[in-house]
Amino acid sequence: MSKRRNRHLVFIVSVTVALGDSAFADEPPSMITPAKMPHIGEVDERYQSFNIEMLEVTGGSFWKPYGRDGETAARATPAANPANSSVPAGMDSSMYQYRPPIDLTNPRLRKLAAALGPAYMRVSGTWANTTYFHDSDEPAPKTSPKGFSGVLTRQQWKGVVDFSRTVDAELVTSFAISPGTRDRAGVWTSAEAEKVLMYTKSIGGKIAAAEYMNEPTLARMGGAPVGYDARTYGRDLAVFHSFMKKTVPDTIILGPGSVGEGGKAKLLLGEGVLKSADLLNEGSDQIGVKISFKDRHQRRNGSSNPLCRYVSPAPPLYNENERHYVTHSVDEMVSI
Repeated sequence: MSKRRNRHLVFIVSVTVALGDSAFADEPPSMITPAKMPHIGEVDERYQSFNIEMLEVTGGSFWKPYGRDGETAARATPAANPANSSVPAGMDSSMYQYRPPIDLTNPRLRKLAAALGPAYMRVSGTWANTTYFHDSDEPAPKTSPKGFSGVLTRQQWKGVVDFSRTVDAELVTSFAISPGTRDRAGVWTSAEAEKVLMYTKSIGGKIAAAEYMNEPTLARMGGAPVGYDARTYGRDLAVFHSFMKKTVPDTIILGPGSVGEGGKAKLLLGEGVLKSADLLNEGSDQIGVKISFKDRHQRRNGSSNPLCRYVSPAPPLYNENERHYVTHSVDEMVSI
């Protein structure tokens, strides 16, 4: 596929409006000629990208499919699940069912993904926060080590790196931040992240960009220690920032990809949702220069509704040359 860096994107929307006796009803339709439109900007050739959940790589309890009426198949008989502990904290286990690891060697999947390239491929998600990397060619442990709720093997991660290379999708990820990654004082350590980075390098791979953790606004649900707050996040982010700059200085450090800060999400999730503004205040000296975008779909009544994405500059944290950040939300959920 040819590069899109020097192309401008044009979206043409056809809208039919019932105007009744409006004076506009008899006017001839206007013609839109994209080729004559002024060039107002550019997007990176990898702007349109995609995500693979870490749990899809390792296998485990993932969201159940939705039924025709838009409700999850909660009453369906669940498949045998060797990893019940992978259900996020505070969530209803009936909303999940076991899924085996995805086959990233599937030729059809690779061909379809390659058609999206060049792109970024984000391998992260809630479960990345609590996944242990088994850095050995020996069989993986049958149960997760203490402080983790999932296991990623070398073979599985090599499959991710190979897939990324084959479909021309640069790799983006985040790292484990659960209690198993912490020292006696509760401070995050880079041990797990370093294993992933060094193994990736050893097989000829590269991580283009990385977040410290997935969705820090939902830290507790995502497996962070009890009582985790914005100040703790800022402290840990400083450790992460220093480690990344020393270990992989060419990897872009992404700011927090946040979710669930208002509307229905806040009612559903309670007062335990951290605010992006607080996270940025506490970690402002460590936040990187790039925007972390995520675009999901929510299933409702059998149809997909895209998440709204918001870029929210808010002085004094925002600097047009140094800092940008983003939150995202569904329907009535609002960004900061």
